[in-house]
Amino acid sequence: MQDNAEQLLVSGTEAQKAAAKQLIATLDAQEAADTAALYERLDGLPVARRVVEAFTAVPLSDSERKTVQALLDHPGSTTTELSRACGHDNKIWQMHFGNLCKARQSYLWPAEKMETRDALFFSGILADADAANRFTMKPDVAAAFAELGLRAAAK
Repeated sequence: MQDNAEQLLVSGTEAQKAAAKQLIATLDAQEAADTAALYERLDGLPVARRVVEAFTAVPLSDSERKTVQALLDHPGSTTTELSRACGHDNKIWQMHFGNLCKARQSYLWPAEKMETRDALFFSGILADADAANRFTMKPDVAAAFAELGLRAAAK
């Protein structure tokens, strides 16, 4: 519906454009209400419970599972090291991890602003990064993933 309404804003008649604008406003209001209701329901829950809720509602894809597993198996690693653990030649791990956090942000909590640039640090929702950009899963988050069946590999 949203896509059709947005197309009508560009190519529709004046009546269609007005109706499309109203539909988009209604959809936006419903999305805001749904998000507010979700935040209210989850507010005050422990971190681990929210993480379980998030990844139950929006399960990990195979690629996302590999991204999370790399961090569980290699705490204190750089993006390059974590990317290699996932089988990538480039530094793509942080983008993948940030995207999986962003996709579930409404169940978790807002990302904080990065200190080094004008952007949100989505990876920081579930992981800590030190000054050398070495990442470690937050303890409560690791416990939630363990509850979901993801644990660090035995060494």
